[in-house]
Amino acid sequence: MVGILLACAQILVAMINLTGIGVSMASGILALAGDSPLGVAVIVALVCIVMGMGVPTTAAYVLVAAVMAPALTGMGFEPFAAHMFVFFYATLSVITPPVCIAVFVAAGIAVERWSKVAKWALTLSAVTYLIPFLFSPGYLGQGGIIAILQAALFGCVICIAVSVLLSGLAAINPLTIAAWLAVAVCAVWPSIYAQISSLVLLGPAIWLLRSRLETAASVPGCAK
Repeated sequence: MVGILLACAQILVAMINLTGIGVSMASGILALAGDSPLGVAVIVALVCIVMGMGVPTTAAYVLVAAVMAPALTGMGFEPFAAHMFVFFYATLSVITPPVCIAVFVAAGIAVERWSKVAKWALTLSAVTYLIPFLFSPGYLGQGGIIAILQAALFGCVICIAVSVLLSGLAAINPLTIAAWLAVAVCAVWPSIYAQISSLVLLGPAIWLLRSRLETAASVPGCAK
């Protein structure tokens, strides 16, 4: 299997180098995004998901890395960060409809409709589509122990806040939604003061969510 992938990768890289399609596609993405780093990242993420559909994770990365990574490095991103970004979204293709190979396998094991499994897969993994856009060296184990611990801490806060918002638990009350949205925004904001504020807001947000859930459960007809 590894030998086949290496052979195919060599053929793919040779074709890209000979035809110049890698440079052309990277230039096209830069032109389409208007030299905006965020725009380039969004386009690259979408292309990686589409190109990675229907193939194993390793093959998906081999397929998209040679074409998509240069678009990110052309915007000034570190090569390691660019390749990890591409790899991350190539792996997400296995749970992204309409192909979503992993979803069909899970649906067969659970004897459930694939559409229902796909909905739950997207709900549970929705936050993973956002994490790569943070581009923090700490998430890649770089920048020193402080940067790594900071990334781990606030990464967990972001995951918790976004998961609560997307799960529908916070929809019980607008105030609860606002509290968890404030936690998520502060944790994502590239300022240490804003990120510390997210920790301060996390406690009240948890208390507010818990009290609202208990209130809803005590009302007849609202308990699940």
